Amino acid sequence: MKLIDKYIFKQLCYNSLLILLLIISLFCLAKSVQLIELMVGRGLPFYIFVKLITLSMPQIIPVILPIIVCLSIYFVFSRMQTDRELIILQSASYTLIDILRPVILFSIILCILSYYFTLYLAPHSNSDFKRLFYTLKNDYSTTLLQEGAFNTIGKNFTIFVKERKADGLHNVFIHDTRNDKQTSTLIAKKGKIISDDFATKILLENGSQQFQSKDKKLSVLYFDKYLLDINQNDDENWAVRWKSPSERTLNELRDPNLKSLDDQNNLQAFKAELTLRYSMPLNIIGFSSLIAVLLLSFSYKRVESLNRTIVVFISIIVLQIISIIFSNFSIKFENMQLFNFTPTILCFFLIPLLLNKSKKI
Repeated sequence: MKLIDKYIFKQLCYNSLLILLLIISLFCLAKSVQLIELMVGRGLPFYIFVKLITLSMPQIIPVILPIIVCLSIYFVFSRMQTDRELIILQSASYTLIDILRPVILFSIILCILSYYFTLYLAPHSNSDFKRLFYTLKNDYSTTLLQEGAFNTIGKNFTIFVKERKADGLHNVFIHDTRNDKQTSTLIAKKGKIISDDFATKILLENGSQQFQSKDKKLSVLYFDKYLLDINQNDDENWAVRWKSPSERTLNELRDPNLKSLDDQNNLQAFKAELTLRYSMPLNIIGFSSLIAVLLLSFSYKRVESLNRTIVVFISIIVLQIISIIFSNFSIKFENMQLFNFTPTILCFFLIPLLLNKSKKI
């Protein structure tokens, strides 16, 4: 790699890293607003919050990488234009292809990195995120049942635990409203959480169940042991829940379970997700090459032009909108999954037109 190539490549890396950190910070802030109720309301430790944020990042990075590269190219080339570096390179017999070479190399490296996210890391992290989120909502055996406080579990249970020790729960109060016509209250001296992949239950010992009978009289049922299922929705059990396309591996997308009615109804979504994982990284090369050629096609001016900045930013926004639109088309319309490659193809179609205009910087 030539010295000039190393210089441009280094500037692209530095600017891309800064933009990536900025966007990730904004993403974490937006994501924390969604998770703050779960964290504050149930007193979860901070590391759980960090883990949820970390697991959600691989899903968003392939989406923002084309934007990051385009913005980085804009800032690097704008500064080089202002500092007259591009004029010096032209005077030194550097062609347009010579200047674009480090941009293309940088885009290819990020494209390969994006493939790692889309093909492997993103589906696994998405599945782990939903599994952890499900566990936090349904596993009440750890930090979710706060002692000395009324814990609201979904819409049907209010649980009060006076003490929580190594041998289980002590002095447990549970108000059950699953049956609107006959609510009940359970009081027990001891309790123990029983959890597995299918259900979360509380084994109550030495207690009573109080409820109103049909004639509106208070009835009391004493028990030695009582097993209470506190699952909110049997359909939401992790072991039997339907996996969305974004959670599935490549093999699961290629070979869905045709015996499942949900899989049969989402065959086009599987095809669209599969092609999207291959087409999204290519947008990095297509978008970055087009923006770089567009920037170099502008005529040189001593004063920074606001119109050039507007044109570049509008181009980035339009490219991203086109990518989103065709991604939705590929899901809604039968056998239209190849539409996901349209943004990249469009970029490679426009680049020769701009190259003819960019004979000189």
